[in-house]
Amino acid sequence: MQLRSSLKRKFPRAWNVARTTKLGLQLLPRLYGYHPRRCNLCSYQGRFLAEVHFPDIFTYDALCPSCGSLPRNRLLVLAITKLGLLRESDRLIHFAPEDCVRSFVAGRVREYKTADLNPKGVDFEENIERLSFEDGSWDVIICSHVLEHVDHHAALRELHRILKPGGRLLSLFPVVEGWTSDYENEEVTSPFDRAIHFGKDNHLRRFGREVREDFTQAGFDLECFSAAGQETVSLGLIPGETLFIGRKA
Repeated sequence: MQLRSSLKRKFPRAWNVARTTKLGLQLLPRLYGYHPRRCNLCSYQGRFLAEVHFPDIFTYDALCPSCGSLPRNRLLVLAITKLGLLRESDRLIHFAPEDCVRSFVAGRVREYKTADLNPKGVDFEENIERLSFEDGSWDVIICSHVLEHVDHHAALRELHRILKPGGRLLSLFPVVEGWTSDYENEEVTSPFDRAIHFGKDNHLRRFGREVREDFTQAGFDLECFSAAGQETVSLGLIPGETLFIGRKA
């Protein structure tokens, strides 16, 4: 032990490089599954793959190898199932649709449509900050990991406008719950710097807790849903991840 402590003190950089290399070699096999999980979208049971995005996303047991669902997708489906958020009579618009969610949701509502700024593979080419839909057009909106890419104040006003009274907005995005306010920085402009500051190269900010006020200012009654402990384990969810449910009065 004394030799080990002495080496750490005398050669801290070399010691930490060696330690990181050792840990990396130990963890590498776990990219292909650490513990069996269950997918509530496609019913797959087994080992999930890791999700890796530079610079700050490294999550083991995150990606379903069968349908490609991620923790946020499985959290959304869990909430839909437990809270009864969809009805057979609903008209639903899904922004930036994920194929795994599309497959789960489409058969559960009367009408299912998709929209994105990129028109490839969707029903409507739409800018979420300036939507072409009439007021009160939709019963349900799914908007997952979109608001961090856009002017979310404008987007939330538009999403509220196109919902029918009693309609529901189901929204997910990264949130730093330990921060009171959002972090934006006009000096951060390059893709690389945005990745360092905001988590990905096409993000415009990191949200803090104040994002809840943005929902209420846009007119929504806000409800938040997170999974319980056992559910996070069995479904491979991120503990504390939140689904924001905005309801239009």
